[in-house]
Amino acid sequence: MNGISECLTDWHKVEKYYKDNRPLNENHRRFIDVYRHQLALVIDPKCGIIDQLYHDKCFNELHKDHIEFGRDTYDKADRLLDIVKRRSVADLKKLATLLHTDGYPDLARQLMLGGK
Repeated sequence: MNGISECLTDWHKVEKYYKDNRPLNENHRRFIDVYRHQLALVIDPKCGIIDQLYHDKCFNELHKDHIEFGRDTYDKADRLLDIVKRRSVADLKKLATLLHTDGYPDLARQLMLGGK
């Protein structure tokens, strides 16, 4: 039990110190995995989301190329989710903002809360 409380304390220290430049927590990553299909269906790469996230420095040019070489729109969205899952909370917020703007405010809110 002592180790768990120390872990939580350490994570809270990371949150406080790094703010949104910290990695996603387990809840965020799990939410992306559990709701991957729903997210991939609403993320439409044809509408410029890849370019928007690239210009917002959510990922680099290599990531962008990897996403754009997907077989179809679903595969591209899936690749985008894989990359965002390994990025920061700040980058996740950028995706959530675009989802909210595109008419999916509930999904964007759940994404930011990690399914809570």
